[in-house]
Amino acid sequence: MTYQWIIVLALGVTALTLRVVVPLAAGGRELPTWLRNALTCATPALIAGLVVTLLWPSSGAVSSVRTLTALAGVGAGVLLLAGKRSILTAMVGAAVVTALLRLVFG
Repeated sequence: MTYQWIIVLALGVTALTLRVVVPLAAGGRELPTWLRNALTCATPALIAGLVVTLLWPSSGAVSSVRTLTALAGVGAGVLLLAGKRSILTAMVGAAVVTALLRLVFG
């Protein structure tokens, strides 16, 4: 298993813990506003960390096409979020834009 997949799994577990386990542990009580806000912001921050980590491979050799297509995908995701779309829609949109650009530009 490569380090990228270890990072993906760790971020997935962290996001799941923050979004599911913490509210369940509260046992039906209302969470403080600051904690609700932190949980809401945690998932996009984890996704951004994942994107940044996967952009730079361990060899240090990053092609400009790879970087630009990934940044275009992130930009598409940000635009979808700004347009009040769900995080899932933004993630899928970012992935599709990145994949299509990599298909076209190699």
